[in-house]
Amino acid sequence: VAPTGIAAFNVGGQTIHRLFQLPIEHEGKTAGYWALSKEAQKRIKMTLKNLKIIIVDEVSMVSNLNLAYLHMQLEDIFGTDEWFGSKNILFVGDLLQLPPVNGRPVFKKISNKLVKNRLGAANAVNIWKETVEYDELTINERQKGDETFFKMLDSVKHGCLTDETIDTLKSLVFKLVIRALTKLTAS
Repeated sequence: VAPTGIAAFNVGGQTIHRLFQLPIEHEGKTAGYWALSKEAQKRIKMTLKNLKIIIVDEVSMVSNLNLAYLHMQLEDIFGTDEWFGSKNILFVGDLLQLPPVNGRPVFKKISNKLVKNRLGAANAVNIWKETVEYDELTINERQKGDETFFKMLDSVKHGCLTDETIDTLKSLVFKLVIRALTKLTAS
């Protein structure tokens, strides 16, 4: 599963909201948690029956509230008080990439106010901290062999842009725009 349609399509899955029927945002507000009907729970349980692991891709775009909704939904579906319904979940992604569109990153504790208003609970817990064993991949295979590009991307990732990096990025954007315009006018 993944937080966006494109990411879900790219991994041959569904969005996290669709598969687990998580509350969605409407007019700038996300509904509070509600338990699914027994039929819906049964349908999802059958879908997940033979899965050994649930993979959540692009985890940086999952909010801490959606993580809580996922936990609660799996708890209800599988009838257990264990984290995530006692299912194995592998979270994949770069936590320094795109953050959730609305909400706080998955690794941040949910505010007590949000927990009370959306989850109906008294106290917040940092689900990520409580449940996730974190391993970081440190070898960058994608930019291997292009040290200049790697350093430039790394500076963007950490928000430490030099004037030289900014100028290089601007020149690349300009070249891409010119190339695209040339293709359009040639057609």
